[in-house]
Amino acid sequence: MLVAAVLSVGVVVAVTAARPPLPESELVAVAAHDLVPGRPLTAADVRAVRIDPSAVPDGAYAPAEVPLGRLVAAPTRRGETLTDVAVLGPGLVGGLPRGSVLATVTVRAVVPGLLQVGDVVSVVATDPRGSVASQVVAEAATVMWVADVGAVGDAPDPGGGDASRLVVSVPAAEALELSALSTTQVLDILVPAAAPR
Repeated sequence: MLVAAVLSVGVVVAVTAARPPLPESELVAVAAHDLVPGRPLTAADVRAVRIDPSAVPDGAYAPAEVPLGRLVAAPTRRGETLTDVAVLGPGLVGGLPRGSVLATVTVRAVVPGLLQVGDVVSVVATDPRGSVASQVVAEAATVMWVADVGAVGDAPDPGGGDASRLVVSVPAAEALELSALSTTQVLDILVPAAAPR
């Protein structure tokens, strides 16, 4: 009986030793479902998964580090790893050119899906009374965030009708002009035919 027990233990030890070690993995936060830009990130939007450490992107959030309450910056697919550029915050502005700032602009309603984060557009100001010719206020504004059409609420379009709110990266001087004109002019977005996708 003692010999059988010893042999049994020996077999278990041998089988355990023969098993390959479990692959390393890292716990990260991913989108629990498709996320819409402009909406606050909630606990229900996030789930934890383990992935190969070599596949973890820079700026990835661990489940306990996700900044709940911040606004989603861009469309995010279910299962996509959440990073510091997925929400409005320091990570989103870390790569801006020197001298650039983020400016929030309210423009006449943009067709849903027309703009994507990263697109380079022009912002045009038009006098709603027609007494002044339209002018390009920002020639190469980089889109950093797009809200839902009609989601502006406290900043209605001066020309009436639905409006969209954008966050764009522009030189500081252009940001000041955008701010000054936004209360009296109607702002529109011009999207170049070759806008990057």
